[in-house]
Parts: sequence; structure tokens; C-alpha cells
Amino acid sequence: MSAQAVLQEARPYLGELEQRLELAVERYPGLVATVGRNAVASGGKRLRPLLVHLTANEREHALRCGVAVELAHVATLVHDDLIDGAELRRGQSSAWHEHGEIAAKAGGDYLFSRAFAELAAAGDLEGVDILARACLAIARGEAMQQRQAHDPDTPIEAYLDRISLKTGKLFEASCLLGSRDARLGEFGLALGIAFQIADDILDCVGDTIETGKIPGADLREGVPTLPLILAAREDDVVRRALEGGPLEGALVRVAATNALDRSRAMALDYARKAREFLRDEPDLEALTHIVIDRER
Repeated sequence: MSAQAVLQEARPYLGELEQRLELAVERYPGLVATVGRNAVASGGKRLRPLLVHLTANEREHALRCGVAVELAHVATLVHDDLIDGAELRRGQSSAWHEHGEIAAKAGGDYLFSRAFAELAAAGDLEGVDILARACLAIARGEAMQQRQAHDPDTPIEAYLDRISLKTGKLFEASCLLGSRDARLGEFGLALGIAFQIADDILDCVGDTIETGKIPGADLREGVPTLPLILAAREDDVVRRALEGGPLEGALVRVAATNALDRSRAMALDYARKAREFLRDEPDLEALTHIVIDRER
């Protein structure tokens, strides 16, 4: 099945999902609902609810769990932008930049609470546990990122541990929420790692119009991503920039190394690992290509 066919088949689900997301954030009108509404309305790929849809057998279950995982994901983005001081998210002002730090903190917390409320209202205690474990992993991953900041000697294994926690675990949770099948959870984890490596490559080469982000954010913030770790091993300009030194020309130097090609090879390897968990599931297989071959 082609990636385009998967997205076409999912359009009715994703359309209804948007309506349900809007209802969820509008439940308690006020400033935090405004922050939540704007964050959700800024768009996104909706890959996590798409994973729920493709692994679930029942429509209402897929919608409820899809809403929950997307609200949790958007909550992490609101808080991430505040921690990182990022003024732009998907081409628009980030929540803290638009509404202030206190409103962004509260708005992110509100989105988290609404995510768990979706599952609790249906008495889905297993789903609450799955999502809670993923959110705990994300918090641990953020703490790990703070410890690794501005360290060009970050081991690749430590980088992979971090992105497994920050990104992979919510992809895993998406598949578990939909299917309650550990095999598909393993698929989601590997897929999430592939997705994040591809995202880190885009930060080095992407265009603001396509990605909604200003390229080089990771370098400016001292986040040791795979392309930057590999490039810093070859180029002292990149190494000094990652340590907090001058940034001028550093992204060009990253591109001049073989770091981007090596990073893409690792992303493809994790996509292959994800496919190894599948059993004649062509729609999920198509997603392993979508996460790698993208421009945003």
C-alpha cells in the first residue's frame, strides 16, 4: 500500500479527530483553553493518532485514544517551547511567546489533564496506564537532554536512549493504545526513533517554510543530535558551536561532513527494524516510509 493511499483512507478518521480535539480543549473555556485551542489548531502531522487508527479495531476506541495521545503530544510541545525559549512552532508564535510563560505552563498542564480525561471517562484504566508511562518517559528524556546540552562528546547510545524516551515511547504508546499488542508497541518504538533521527536531519537542512521551524535550532540550543554529534567528530567549527561557541557557518560545515548521510542510514535502519515487527500489515509498513521521506 502506498503512503498516499494510507493517508487517503484515514481522511474521514482524521477529520472527525479534529472535531473531537476541538471539543476536548473547549470543555472548560478560558485562557488555558485558548492556549490549548491555538496549540492544537496550529496543525501537525497527527502521526500518533494515525498510528492509533491503523492499529485499532473499533472506531470509537480509535478516536478516543487518538484524541488522548495527540493532546498529550501537543502538551509536550507547549512545554518544550517554553523550556527551549522557542518563539516559533509550526510557523506560528509559540504559546509562551504569544500568551506568556505562566499561561503556557498552565495551558500545557490543561492539555495533559484533558488527555487523561478522555481515557478516564471511558473507564479505560489500561489506556491511562499506557499514556502515563509514556509521559513519564518523556519527562525523563527531557531531563536527559538538559544533562547532555552543549556536550559534543555525547555517546550515540546516550542520544538514542534520549530520543527513545522523548519520542519513541509516545509512538509506542500510540500503537499500544490502539491495539493493546506488545508486538505493535515495539513497532511504534522503532518507528519513533526513525522519525526523530529524520527530524534531527531536517533541523540541519530544512526550510522554514516547509518545516515551520528556523533551521539550526538544535545547534543554537546546544542539543546534541545525531547529525551534530557525528559532524562534531570531524569538524572543530561544529564542535565549538555545539559547545556554545560561534554559530556562523557551522550548519554549512555539518553538510560538508558525512554526518547527514550516516544519520539517514541509521534512520533507515530503524525503519527497517520497525518493519520486522509487522505481519502482513501494509498500511503500517507505508508509515515507515512516510516518517523518513518527508520535508517537515
